[in-house]
Amino acid sequence: CHQYTNRSCEECLKNVTCLWCVSSQECVEYPVRRILPPSDLCELRSARWGVCWVNFEALIIAMSVVGGIILIMLGVCC
Repeated sequence: CHQYTNRSCEECLKNVTCLWCVSSQECVEYPVRRILPPSDLCELRSARWGVCWVNFEALIIAMSVVGGIILIMLGVCC
């Protein structure tokens, strides 16, 4: 992943094990032993993983909301 540092977010995220940090323009290995990347690696609002147009913080919030809606719908239907 370090070979994509100072290039573009799209090039970095072609490899799914990489995390792009907007604030430092750095491509780093995603810490697979942790669910969330530590703040000393990159802040959540600056982190991009999977896609470049949404930050990691918004991605987590959106997935939580969608998961909650699905659980509520299953509860209502049952």
